[in-house]
Amino acid sequence: MVNWTAVQAIANSVLVLTSGGAIGYAGLQLSNERKYRSVSNLEKQLSFFLSEPFALARKTLAQDRVNEAGLVPWELDSPPVSAFEVLDFYEHIGLLVKKGHLDVYDVWHTFYEWAQPVYVDLRLLIEDEESAYSDHYSDLRKLMRAMDEIQLGRMHAKHANHWALWTPERILEHYRYELETGGRRRRMTRSQRRQEEARAKVDAGGLEGGGVDV
Repeated sequence: MVNWTAVQAIANSVLVLTSGGAIGYAGLQLSNERKYRSVSNLEKQLSFFLSEPFALARKTLAQDRVNEAGLVPWELDSPPVSAFEVLDFYEHIGLLVKKGHLDVYDVWHTFYEWAQPVYVDLRLLIEDEESAYSDHYSDLRKLMRAMDEIQLGRMHAKHANHWALWTPERILEHYRYELETGGRRRRMTRSQRRQEEARAKVDAGGLEGGGVDV
């Protein structure tokens, strides 16, 4: 005699397992789709970053920030106008990260070496309570903190001062590079990147001890 209760129980178990597998597969598909879209979005942003108009905007900012004596002083009530187009791009990147359209690690890997010196150079405009633009760049601030954590983690120096990643000399070097290359993206070899991280680690140790502010 067939035990229909047992058969029904087995059928229900199979149904649950099948449903669970289908849900898991759907979740995997959704995860892969999000990763694909994230990469696609990153490529779009990188294409814009490398485009002639934005390369010119970055070069114009470099021209406004550098003279023969070094970095050009500026006041909070009269910041360089050319800064806004560049900062607005990074703010947009921060918004895309917040909305889940970009992965923060991918953004760090692609844009960090470009965004960080500009951010530190113009941080009063971005962060100061007296700045008329501090609210406007809230997503950029969050993005930069997240990318700094990744950078500091790679340097194995999480105790380092937040601003130690870029000294005034290195900010100046960044702008001069923009002027020399016309805004073209820098490609570093693994060896060059290791040297860069090592130098940043040395700078971090020096700033932590001396309390130097950029």
